[in-house]
Amino acid sequence: MHILCVFLSMLGLFCLSSTYENIAINKPAWQQYPYQGKPEWGADRAVDGNKSDLSFAGEQCVISANYRSTAEWRVDLGEVLSIHHIFIQYRTGNVVWNRNNGYTARFLGFSVYVSNSTDKDDGTLCFKDTSYTRDTIPNPTNITCVTHGRYIIYYNNRTNPPYPAGYDPYAYNELCEVEVYGCPEPGYNGEDCSSPCSENCQEGHCDIVNKTCWGCVAGYIGSQCIEECIGGTFGLGCINTCGKCAKNKHCHHINGSCMNGCDPGFYGYQCTKICEPGKYGIGCQQRCSSFCHTSGICHHITGACKDGCKSGWKGAECLEANTEKSKRSTKHMNRPKKKTSLHRILVDTIQWLVETRKTTRN
Repeated sequence: MHILCVFLSMLGLFCLSSTYENIAINKPAWQQYPYQGKPEWGADRAVDGNKSDLSFAGEQCVISANYRSTAEWRVDLGEVLSIHHIFIQYRTGNVVWNRNNGYTARFLGFSVYVSNSTDKDDGTLCFKDTSYTRDTIPNPTNITCVTHGRYIIYYNNRTNPPYPAGYDPYAYNELCEVEVYGCPEPGYNGEDCSSPCSENCQEGHCDIVNKTCWGCVAGYIGSQCIEECIGGTFGLGCINTCGKCAKNKHCHHINGSCMNGCDPGFYGYQCTKICEPGKYGIGCQQRCSSFCHTSGICHHITGACKDGCKSGWKGAECLEANTEKSKRSTKHMNRPKKKTSLHRILVDTIQWLVETRKTTRN
């Protein structure tokens, strides 16, 4: 069991017992501006487990370069892990920590982030000092930050003067120890890190305290991702709508496939594609009638010809012979043709010529 004690000016010595492990110990560390020529003050000193001598001479603290406007330090946990709290022991020079200790001015205004990348702005801001003074800033300090991530980043800056009263004009790291408490293996939670997260938690991550998933894999919802998508939805976050599954059945909650086939007029494993031109019905296996006015073009569900039938055919699908129209056509063809006015003129002219020739002979 780990016992963490923090001195608070109002409450005295406060101790927190925990079985979470320090998952930052001896992990790779980096700082923005190393103190040149002093590897014994390097970034790794904040995760070496030593904090008995809080002065420069003890070589147990990170000390960054002088006269810088920003200071940044980080530790790489090696993979994304669940985190509960972060402990920071700042440099004191082995002198009593109060307003007369000069290092209080350097500590003021610091921030702590947890990120999955080396960019702090991609991550979660666990803490930012906006109210401490040289009288009230605690050291050591314990920051509860129930989250998950790979990089723990300490940051301070002096980039926007004027600064609050008591602030040093420059930014420093000055970290003697940073301890990150959480679970050493991904996918576990609880104080002893023995309870597995739900198998449906996205990337296997859940809240280290209450088991709440940080997100669900496709097909599941709920705080612990044990509920399947409902109401005709599927996929990540259950935000996708099922296609035209047969008989209005729900699709598969993960991939959206229609397990019992598609409604007439649709195809594809998610039943989202309309039958290609010239086909219709269940599985798009039926072909449109060749007697549609526009051959082979019909409604993808019913097979009804969209622009009517060719001559001699009727019905929605133009598959019935139009016998009444055929009879009318035959009757019309057998009816004696009426003489036209041109025909009458020709007949009259011929008769006139005949009469004229008779008269001439007489």
